[in-house]
Amino acid sequence: MKSGPRFALLLPMAALLGCGLPPTPSSPGAWQNWQIQAGTAITSPPNTYPSFLGATQVLGTQAAGVFTTVATAATTGPPLDYTGSFNSSTGDVTLATFGFGFGYILPATPYTLVPVGVTGGCVYPPGYTGVMCNAIFAVPAVGVQIAPLNGTYTGTLTDSATPSMSGTATLTLTQSTTPNSSGAFPLTGTLTFPSSSNLGTSPLGGTVSGEGIALSYYSAAVIGPGITLTASTNPIATQITISNLTYLGGGTTISATFTGTLTLQ
Repeated sequence: MKSGPRFALLLPMAALLGCGLPPTPSSPGAWQNWQIQAGTAITSPPNTYPSFLGATQVLGTQAAGVFTTVATAATTGPPLDYTGSFNSSTGDVTLATFGFGFGYILPATPYTLVPVGVTGGCVYPPGYTGVMCNAIFAVPAVGVQIAPLNGTYTGTLTDSATPSMSGTATLTLTQSTTPNSSGAFPLTGTLTFPSSSNLGTSPLGGTVSGEGIALSYYSAAVIGPGITLTASTNPIATQITISNLTYLGGGTTISATFTGTLTLQ
């Protein structure tokens, strides 16, 4: 059997990272969630910049992508569309946009680390008036394909301010098979809070981009809750680390903030 395709993008970062074996291989033509960042290792969530978050697709001899460049923790460029080609004999994928590009080898085993080669520099698309480069040259760089977040995750959530509210929680997620215009993949799900918190169950919606997860829920009803969840996953999507889960209900009558780790069941 031939090894998996390689991927070459003309962009700001260069390399794929991996961690473990894939739950299921990607289907031909399926969109894939990628995180690429400067340096020699992937951090979760990205704290090494620049980082490059988005999606890629290989279909026959053609390749496509949409990525957002994150220059700093507070500076993000607009999403850019990429087009290119796939060479099945070498496994090389090449993507480029506005004269900038990067390349990498798509690994035989998805969700594993792979070096990426970068060419190019700062890119200013027509009509762009921002203060930063959309694509930031970074060598070395690494990247990884992130497995889809589908299934039920269970673990302990802790409210350090009110320990009595801590306990077992469950998060069920379904990831869209196609990214949005920014290269992030929409998520829908349901969260069941620890029973001791008496906060019940709530729907959630949001996105995953690279390893970063952002979910929320808000009810316009006066007594309705507002819920925000910030988390990250590992490349094989078997674990979700929640850095901040905030619940506000009835204005600020009820409030709780949780952290914890949930594992795929």
